[in-house]
Formats: sequence, C-alpha cells, structure tokens
Amino acid sequence: MKTEADFWACSQCRSINPIKSDRCYSCHAPRAVAAVRPTDMSMSSAPAPLAVTSSYRSSVPRAILVTVLTLLFIACTLTALWVAWTIGLLRAEGEREAADRLLQLRLPFFLVVPAVGAVTLLSYAAWISRVVDNLPALGAGYSRVGPTMAFIEPLLPLINVYSLAARAGEVIQKLGGGTHGLALVALAWLLVVPTFGVSAWILRFERYAGTVADFFRGAGLTLLVTFGIQSIGLVVGLWVIWHIESLCSARADGEPSR
Repeated sequence: MKTEADFWACSQCRSINPIKSDRCYSCHAPRAVAAVRPTDMSMSSAPAPLAVTSSYRSSVPRAILVTVLTLLFIACTLTALWVAWTIGLLRAEGEREAADRLLQLRLPFFLVVPAVGAVTLLSYAAWISRVVDNLPALGAGYSRVGPTMAFIEPLLPLINVYSLAARAGEVIQKLGGGTHGLALVALAWLLVVPTFGVSAWILRFERYAGTVADFFRGAGLTLLVTFGIQSIGLVVGLWVIWHIESLCSARADGEPSR
C-alpha cells in the first residue's frame, strides 16, 4: 500500500507526482525546486515563486552561429548537388572518363557537406539548450526537458525528426509567442522532413521507369529541386530562431509578450 512518502506535490500547480518523477507531470517544474509534501500544500494561498537556479544568459551569439552555418550548409549542398548532376549528365552521355575526372577533382568538396551539416546541427543543439536553460530566468516556467536533454535531442536520429519542431514550438508557447510562430514551425517541418520521402519515391520511380542514362539525367535534377524546397524550410527555421530570440529579448527587457 502506497503512503505519502511515495508521492510529492508540486508547489506551483498542486499536482501530485510519483516520488520517482524528477519533474511535475503538469507544469514540468523540477522536483528539486518545486516539491513539497502533499500534507504541507496550501489550497488557499497562492504558490510561492520558484527559486531561479540560473541567471539569464543571452543566446544571441549562438543564434548568429546557427544562422551563418545553416546558410553555409545550404550553399555547400546546392553546389555539391549541382556537381553531382553534372557528373550524372556526363555518364548519361557515355563520357565516363570525364565524369570520373570531375568526381576525383570535386571529391574533397563532397566530404565538406556532411561535416558542415554536423557542425550546424551541433550549433543548433547548443542554441536550443541555452534557450531552454533561460526559460525559468525569464519567468516562462520550465520545459518538458532540461538543458542537457535539449542539447542531446537534436543529435539523436529519428528522435530529432520530432524533437526539433516540438522543442521550438514548446519554447514559443512558454514565451507567449502566439500561433503564427507555431504555424511557421509546422511549415518548416513540412518543407524539410516529408521531402526526404518524396525524393526517395521519385528516385525509385526514375530508376525503374527508364534507362540507366535516363536515371543519371533525372536523379541529379530531382535532388536539386527537392533540396531547394528543403532550403526554403531551413530558412523558415532560421526565421523561427530569430522569432524566439525576439521573444526572449522582450521578456528580458520586461516587455509584454507578442
């Protein structure tokens, strides 16, 4: 039989949580700063303000780094795909030696693209981690995850498909950003993520619908067009980042939410 010792109460929202839970299931306040015994919780008085364990630190430098690296990643990827398309056209015309020479000449550049992509993702993880860490200091409450997990989430394959949009949307809601910011988060996600599946389906169709030469001609163009669409999504994502930065700055300056 469970007793009072098996639960803790949240001093902020008065929710009852299992003792094993590190955060309140309702408002996500950490147990370390919000926990009280259920019998000590007052139902008539307003909850006491939570102690802020960390001060506000601007995330603008990290946002600038994410912006620069994202634009660099877009430029590098578009250039690499253009070169790949050119190589494909040469192979389609039977100029295999010319295609191989161009591939050997540009191979180091192809290796730059994933490296820039990885650094860009790391910079985004560092930025969202700082934003999540700043929420309590801005009086916006707590995220569902702590700063450490906010850093790790974007780096986990498959999990980041959901968490990138979910964490940005949660931050906008916490900061009182309204629905237009959430709509842009959804738009960025729709332009980037489903396009991978569409591109794979088109490439598969091109592979079996025509000759090998036709595939070489079409595959490069398909990848260019689909990444062009994804690039628009990435730019929308940058707008979301700076929208969040404006919300953070407004909170830090004591301005009303927008």
